[in-house]
Amino acid sequence: MSGDASRGQVAKYVRIESDILSAIKEGRLRPGDKLPGQSEMKRRYGVSAITVRKAFADLINDGYLVGVKGSGTYVAKRQMIRALTSISFSEELREQGYDLGMVVDSIVSESNAAVSRRLGVDERSVLTRVARTRIANGEPVAYHVSYVPESLLSVERAGALYEIGSFYKTLARYDIYPRWVNENYTVRVVEDAHICAALNVAPGYPSFFVRRTTFDEDNNVIEYAESYFNKDWYSVTVNIRA
Repeated sequence: MSGDASRGQVAKYVRIESDILSAIKEGRLRPGDKLPGQSEMKRRYGVSAITVRKAFADLINDGYLVGVKGSGTYVAKRQMIRALTSISFSEELREQGYDLGMVVDSIVSESNAAVSRRLGVDERSVLTRVARTRIANGEPVAYHVSYVPESLLSVERAGALYEIGSFYKTLARYDIYPRWVNENYTVRVVEDAHICAALNVAPGYPSFFVRRTTFDEDNNVIEYAESYFNKDWYSVTVNIRA
């Protein structure tokens, strides 16, 4: 009897999971939608609270749902999966079907000794600083700040970004071509109010923080960048082969 009960319980929570997944895939449940509470799910499926919690927990662990304490269970946002197969973040996301946009925040000249050292230029060099917010499916998902020696890309030339909408395509207009990059990933709390506003997050938000150094075909550094990624939208997958 205990075996029959066990199979019945498994079938019930699997049915709940299957129904929710079908609703998500068919668009009847969209990211941010709230699911019915446990009491409603118990009534609808004729199951115990334990069965409902099991179904929800499985889907939360698999990334389809997210539980908010004191509020309920919601459909999770679909994460952008960076497979590290392309220098261009935009190209990877387009391949995943995202509708992309960009809001240019600022393009200015400045001196920054620490960044100049990373770029391999004199600490007193003038740099072009380009800040922009990446938009995907209408929501801000990343805030990028790129530094390029002004001798390589002036503020005036960088202004083509407003028209082109892609930083690397802007570089290509002036025959600057990235060939490979080095990236360092950490988690950093965002305290800068301006960046928080751009990402639509509260101060103290823990983000993926990525430092990128970009090289040309002659191994010269052409860009140093710092990016804050919304952790609710972003994940990284790395394939390792023996």
